Amino acid sequence: MLVAPRTDQHASIRAVQHYYQQNTRLFRALGLGNRAHAVHRAIWDDTTTTFDAALERVNALTLAEIRSFLAERSVSPLYLLDLGCGLGGTLAYCARALPEARLAGVTLSATQARIARRILPRARAVVIEGDFHALPFPARFHIALAIEALAHSHDLQRVFEQASAALHPGGLLIVCDDVLARTPLNAAEERWLTAFREGWRVPGVQPLDVTFAAARRAGFVLRATRDLTGALQLHRPPPLLAGAARDVMRVAGRVHPFVQSVSGSLALQECLARRIVAYCMIVFEKRIR
Repeated sequence: MLVAPRTDQHASIRAVQHYYQQNTRLFRALGLGNRAHAVHRAIWDDTTTTFDAALERVNALTLAEIRSFLAERSVSPLYLLDLGCGLGGTLAYCARALPEARLAGVTLSATQARIARRILPRARAVVIEGDFHALPFPARFHIALAIEALAHSHDLQRVFEQASAALHPGGLLIVCDDVLARTPLNAAEERWLTAFREGWRVPGVQPLDVTFAAARRAGFVLRATRDLTGALQLHRPPPLLAGAARDVMRVAGRVHPFVQSVSGSLALQECLARRIVAYCMIVFEKRIR
């Protein structure tokens, strides 16, 4: 497996950190993440009837996996780690549902860490500003989450290894993120995928088999996979307008990462609609040796 030079790795981490430092305040000013304290995808399945419920649906599905785990294991208290915890929305959701749980979160953004610390119960939660490629935690957690976070990784293998090192044997890693569903068929599709990866700083959007192989090498076995793409509401402008807007915003994005983020969002809609990219929930279990 090719490993990126250390300077490239540092540049990738700094790019993601800068992206969230610059964009988090704007996201919140626009109302994104203010109620759910997260900017996760809205999932419109047969259980959701309101926008708030759709925004929380990923959290609800995550909690269902946690409850299933707790039904199988005698664990008290539960130790839960969120890799790329953002504003702390998923941890706060789990804190309300699991009052005995002990929580930890990691985010590259100092702004996000401050907000997360403010909304989480201090007696049961710790949020650190750090890199999930280099976790400071021992193997104390029963469950680790990575909700729309692994896509930002420049080294998926390293993240899986770090998650494995932080988990007890038999612990779960719950991932919800974009994956590459197929190879682009032509130059136009390649441009859409590139615009998404660049705009959202997501080099970790890789094929499922690549993701599964990295997890397996780190000591995980696949427990479940669920494709949520069909539950997303996509908003696509006409193709010519979309392509022109994408290219203009990619250039304008040199001025501020928020503009490039909009370009990435536009490109993601197209990638999802064309099924180049899929949005999946994947549950891994750390092998018991």
